[in-house]
Amino acid sequence: MPSITEAELTRAIEKTLVTRGKMPPGDARPTARMVLGYFGADDTVLDNKLSSEDRDRFYLLEEEGLLTSEEEDATVSRGKTWRIHYWLLKKSKIRDAGEQGAAPPTDDAAAVYRSIGEADWRRRSGADAKPPT
Repeated sequence: MPSITEAELTRAIEKTLVTRGKMPPGDARPTARMVLGYFGADDTVLDNKLSSEDRDRFYLLEEEGLLTSEEEDATVSRGKTWRIHYWLLKKSKIRDAGEQGAAPPTDDAAAVYRSIGEADWRRRSGADAKPPT
């Protein structure tokens, strides 16, 4: 699958994290640039290359399904096992999110309030009130 462009990742971030209020709009492009700076032409990046601040952003992107993390065990000298954590771009999800966008977050309380008619919101005084017919 072809590489993800900065524009594609920026749109996906805008349609997910920004739309859900998890990231300010001005942070979408810098975040996309930072993520792609780690990945370069590769599809994976080692977790230990990330700063703690960047790792937090990777976790946000993982929550939205744009990245995923995996681990594998590797045997090193003297029989010790090391666990290697790395991140992967979910290219198809990034492209889908950028093209279609994500559904706006649902807020059940807001839906209830929207379902109440305008007339019901107006408080009627005794003089304005009409008797039921």
